[in-house]
Amino acid sequence: MKNLPQYSIPFKGLKDGLHELTFKVDADFFQHFEESYLHDGNLEVKVDLDKRPNMMVLDVDFSGTVKTLCDLCGEEGDLPIEGTEQLLVKFTENPGEEEQVIYLMPGETELNLALHFYEFIALSVPIRKVPCADDEGEPTCNSEALNFIGENTEQEEDTINPIWEELQKIKNIK
Repeated sequence: MKNLPQYSIPFKGLKDGLHELTFKVDADFFQHFEESYLHDGNLEVKVDLDKRPNMMVLDVDFSGTVKTLCDLCGEEGDLPIEGTEQLLVKFTENPGEEEQVIYLMPGETELNLALHFYEFIALSVPIRKVPCADDEGEPTCNSEALNFIGENTEQEEDTINPIWEELQKIKNIK
């Protein structure tokens, strides 16, 4: 992954208090993650940054769609996703090892959130992906593809593998 400066927050000059930031995540963003199973999307990421003297609290809300293949019919579609995450940023010379905490040296001036955005989005993609679903969650898949899959499944069930046929003969010998 290359450093994506458009996803950096230059916090050095910010006053203490709440700051709202908005970022766009699209196909160009996903191309920077070479081993990613996500290649396209259209999301908006809102960050509420609460800057304090020795730390920052970032509330990250994201929503939009990612392009993915449907697990039922194989067609590509836009899968809606959304989520909320929180990150803590602590300024210290002695970093610890806590989840959801970013440690920065006191002299740091900016924070790049690209990798965090990617992880939040990738982890919010469900295991069962059905982008071609209606508002109630019912699949509206390509009927031709579903019929083709159904026909092939029925054919496989009707045909008995000759290996199993021979094993059945052995099983019946006493």
